[in-house]
Amino acid sequence: MVLNIILWSLTALIAALLLIMFIPYRLAVSGNIQWIAKHKSGNTDIRLGGLNYGILISPFPSTQIGIGRFDKPLFSFSFPKKSKSKTKKHKPKKKNKLTIPYLKIGKATLKGIHFDQFSLVGDLGLPNPMHTGLVYGWSQSMAGVIRSKKIDIDINPQFNNRFETDMKGYFRLKFIPGKVLWQAIKTYFKFRKGKE
Repeated sequence: MVLNIILWSLTALIAALLLIMFIPYRLAVSGNIQWIAKHKSGNTDIRLGGLNYGILISPFPSTQIGIGRFDKPLFSFSFPKKSKSKTKKHKPKKKNKLTIPYLKIGKATLKGIHFDQFSLVGDLGLPNPMHTGLVYGWSQSMAGVIRSKKIDIDINPQFNNRFETDMKGYFRLKFIPGKVLWQAIKTYFKFRKGKE
């Protein structure tokens, strides 16, 4: 009887882990920056999960983590602001042969991550109208070259000889954790096999 309960519990746990590993997830990063004259403000959100539910991480302006619905989290908490510490001198890093497998693993896992959506919308005004024109021209040429329903670039130039920027950006990636993990493990063992 006890063995039967343990086996069913273990089976249910493995089934739940497999279900979690093979459900597609979305990673969405959105932000807003507003810079008008000397007034600067902005915010950033990182969302991991489905379309409306998951884990919300807001690193800027204050670090906050929420779980549940993205608009009204079921549970959320904030971290205290860090005090500025003394700057430490960093030693120059030496190139290590161990970084090569990590680069190969990273490249293999990127095959399992798919681009889903990108949006950049708002007003752009820089102190130098030439810089505003250059950024606006670059954004329009990129929008013209990359025509897709998944990409939305709509920038309105403000040629006022001062900072007048109010931009909102958003991008979303879609991935299946089990597939990404499988690619990483497969690449790791291929590298280890080739090294021996």
